[in-house]
Amino acid sequence: MLQPQIKLNAKKEIYVPGDKSISHRTVLFCALSQGKSEIHGFLEGEDPLHTLHCFESMGLSVSSLGKGSYSVESPGKKNLKSPIGVLDFGNAGTGIRLSAGLLAGLPQIRATLTGDASLCKRPMARIMNPLKEMGAEILSVDGNDRAPLRIHGKQLKDYTYQSPIASAQIKSALVLAALSSDISIDYKESEVSRDHTENMIRFLGGNIVHHSPVHFTVNPPYNFEGTKYVIPGDISSAAFYIVFGLCVGGSEPLLIKNIGLNPSRIGILTVLQKMGGKIEIIAKRIECGEEIGDLLVYPSKLKRTVITEDLIPSIIDEIPILTIAGLFSEGGFQISHAEELRAKESDRILSMVSNLEKLGVKVNEMKDGYEFGEIGSINKAKIETFMDHRIAMSFAILSKLSGIELTFDDTSWVDTSFPGFFDILKSM
Repeated sequence: MLQPQIKLNAKKEIYVPGDKSISHRTVLFCALSQGKSEIHGFLEGEDPLHTLHCFESMGLSVSSLGKGSYSVESPGKKNLKSPIGVLDFGNAGTGIRLSAGLLAGLPQIRATLTGDASLCKRPMARIMNPLKEMGAEILSVDGNDRAPLRIHGKQLKDYTYQSPIASAQIKSALVLAALSSDISIDYKESEVSRDHTENMIRFLGGNIVHHSPVHFTVNPPYNFEGTKYVIPGDISSAAFYIVFGLCVGGSEPLLIKNIGLNPSRIGILTVLQKMGGKIEIIAKRIECGEEIGDLLVYPSKLKRTVITEDLIPSIIDEIPILTIAGLFSEGGFQISHAEELRAKESDRILSMVSNLEKLGVKVNEMKDGYEFGEIGSINKAKIETFMDHRIAMSFAILSKLSGIELTFDDTSWVDTSFPGFFDILKSM
């Protein structure tokens, strides 16, 4: 297995930016609420900022209160207005899908939602079809079930849905459509996906009833009022430095402060601990309905483990950096049951496999994943990021740990989710 070429000689403390998923949702719930809200810890990356700017164009009044903090005044969902131009969500899949749901349930809204070249390749039928069953008028402008999406808001009807896949984006799009149209929704999924939307409804006093971990009902009324949101650090961003802290040489721990520990998101900790990683959670607390804590990460000897299918929804965004941990693990790495990786910012199965092969790693690609045996060394190579921030960050971590100089076609995508990533990496 690969051996780290750098050591931590003293305990180091870092912070990562605010949670991307929650940052998107705070904007949407501010829009659904009447009056003034405050947001603190907002991820000032390109993705959430696109969502914020899109809703500014529909009637939100936004002013900065300092770094990552905003005052947001909403006229209430019934008084949002149609935008003059198209709504550009950049590379934000969460932003466009969740916003499509919310806007579809507002009869006064006419809007076209689009994004960059990468976003316009991502599948949208997964939200369009159930929204249409709710009574929404939503179509793909190019007729290919991709963005741009044209929405003519409608009064929707009560809806029951059983999702064929565990997807927080599908779930949240449909729930937000129900909230905007003041209807009931009964939702089931195959596995528990991240539940930030459900937590936010509870935090705001909404009526949500869980019949089982994968089955819930939300019922009106939804008379949300402006409030204060405090957003924790993003565990998906922290994952890069969790892996760094486990795989680096030395014996000193890395302390990662103020991380969201939502049970539907901590599969990364479960997997890394099964691989032999020593990770301690300290200073646990609750903020705005979300669990938060600090992580102490110790250099550890990792080994290959079986990643079970039930864990996939909770680690889907962390699989690229888990793969890097696999390069430093006894026995190598395997991931399966993860075909959803092919529908991310890039086809992440293809992206990871092609770049690993450039490094000289013999990889067996499957429809739903890939595997490789124990690795002794890697080659210098130019990494193709495929316009994908997580691919870029994962191989940047590998370059730092291994001491092997890797070059990149473009790393600008990192700013969509983790501004300051490279500054932290240099400080190591």
